[in-house]
Amino acid sequence: MSSDRKKKSTIPVHRTIRCHLDASEDILRQVWEEMTQKNTPLIVELLKSVSEQPEFEANKEKGEITKKEITELRKSLTKDSDLEKQSGRLGSSADSLVKEVYSSWLTLYKKRKRQKEDKEYFLNNILKSDVELVKESNCDLQTIRSKAEEILTQPEKVIKQITLDNAKDTQTKLTRKKARKDSNNKKSNTKKNVNEDNSKSLTEILYEIHKKTEDIPTRCAVAYLIKNHNKISELDEDIKKLQKRRTQKEVEIKRLEKQIQDNRLPNGRDITGERYSAIRFS
Repeated sequence: MSSDRKKKSTIPVHRTIRCHLDASEDILRQVWEEMTQKNTPLIVELLKSVSEQPEFEANKEKGEITKKEITELRKSLTKDSDLEKQSGRLGSSADSLVKEVYSSWLTLYKKRKRQKEDKEYFLNNILKSDVELVKESNCDLQTIRSKAEEILTQPEKVIKQITLDNAKDTQTKLTRKKARKDSNNKKSNTKKNVNEDNSKSLTEILYEIHKKTEDIPTRCAVAYLIKNHNKISELDEDIKKLQKRRTQKEVEIKRLEKQIQDNRLPNGRDITGERYSAIRFS
């Protein structure tokens, strides 16, 4: 491969390393038995047991599982058994492998779930017809367009003002409950939130405005903008095209739902061939 292609390539290179174990037959047999009769079955059992724990649903929502949780589970599985006597290195290796497998699985699950939620939010809250936005905002279409143009000129200023207004409302409620300490902490956190990120895209800022504002005309104007690809349209809306976009989004959501439901849990190697035989001869 040329040096230019190496620089441009983003595909990871996988190499297989073949090792030669130079040891007596007895030691090689012992290593083999350790791996096939103890370590691998333990990994298979661990992979199965992780998803059976009561806290697994909470881990799915968080999108992560700690090695400590897996280690404690392994110790509970190997308690009062021959596996408890296996070396700490093999046990730690099993924990690390199971952690890596589930981390990848949970990352994919969380990604698909977030994609589904984002598409549902767009479908249910953004992709509304001009007529629906006029009715919801109690404003005519030209007023919505003017509001959208105003937001478009200074979106960062709008979101900062909304954040400050929301913080003032929160502080007022906390003061009424005589939670001065919590109120001060909230004020401090608000200042950080207002200035924490200036690198957001226009669409991200608009979505943030839509989710945070309590002003209905502002929310409708933002929905109008996002729906029209962050632009002001002076044309009459094509209802057929809008319905086509809705249908397309519904299809995408259903596809993601199916992917989430069909996403098989990690189940480890079929070291005995039982699952293969059951499928083949059933």
